[in-house]
Amino acid sequence: MKKKYLFTLLTLGLTLSGMAQKEQIKTAQSELTNGNAQASLKILNDIEYLITNAKEEDKSDYYYLKAQAFIALAHKNIETPKNLALAVGCYNEIIVFEVDSGKLKYAVQAREGIKNLKNELDRSAATDNNSHNFSEAANKMNYLYEMDKKDTVNLYNAASNYFNAKQYDLALKSYEKLKEIKYTGNAMEYYATNKATNEEELFGSASNRDLGVKQGSHVNPRNFKAQSKKVEILKKIASLYSEKGDIVSAESNYKAIIDLNPNDSETYIDLAYAKLDRKKEFSDKMSLLGTSADDMKKYDALKSQKEELVKSAVVHLEKALKLDPNNKDVSKLLLNLYRSLDMTDKYEALKSKG
Repeated sequence: MKKKYLFTLLTLGLTLSGMAQKEQIKTAQSELTNGNAQASLKILNDIEYLITNAKEEDKSDYYYLKAQAFIALAHKNIETPKNLALAVGCYNEIIVFEVDSGKLKYAVQAREGIKNLKNELDRSAATDNNSHNFSEAANKMNYLYEMDKKDTVNLYNAASNYFNAKQYDLALKSYEKLKEIKYTGNAMEYYATNKATNEEELFGSASNRDLGVKQGSHVNPRNFKAQSKKVEILKKIASLYSEKGDIVSAESNYKAIIDLNPNDSETYIDLAYAKLDRKKEFSDKMSLLGTSADDMKKYDALKSQKEELVKSAVVHLEKALKLDPNNKDVSKLLLNLYRSLDMTDKYEALKSKG
């Protein structure tokens, strides 16, 4: 009898809880209908902990309404990329549990909604990019990547725009992620000419390019199979590490480029400069030493290490000059280094060619 009583109380409690959820969802819907998206989201966020054990129908209503609230905020220009991404997250929740339960209420609308929101954000990012508003374009493209991590071109576009916006820390983070996922970028690119500016523009997808052509804003659509962007990504990473003063990481990435393309003279030059930049580390340490016997030993050891570093840079510069014999800047630098290292034979041989 006691167990039956407890079961009745539990059932009654769940029923009342379910009714309360429905009422809160209705209230949130009313707030959204009246244009109060923030108030609607506040109500929905307050009952989110109850949704885990809610009926499937209530879950669907909850996440669908929440998606609409995020979209409403986005369309008021309130953190647009973030709120569109959050709306996509809600739609994904709907698809997962509705497909799992077999009770499809909003799954079809959710799939279509995801597609529309991605296209909306993609078009907005393209507009920012073409207007040289690189920071906004980068943020939107990064959110597009977070919405669908299979679409890695959005991460590449975000990295490129962060770099153009001189947001170098964010650019480096994105480029490192591209390196980590082994992004190549040798995919199809979609172009069309803007009728207003008569300039060719790159679109994030074929559908958005085709939409521009259909609406009459663009003409002359064309597709282009892009080459691998591995070397470009590694060069950007290496240059960004050099800019930060992390020469060891820069060297590592320059060596990775050489492994991929051993005939790129510019990379040997960049690697040589990265090594020469480390001379200052040894010079600074040497300048702090005194004249004691122990300090003199340390001085000689540091001097030897510094010379070996310069010699390793010389090797890379010699390789660069072999690949590009007419590079006067490399010749001039090599002559200076040969002289500083007392490499007289090499100095005279190179000078005689000049």
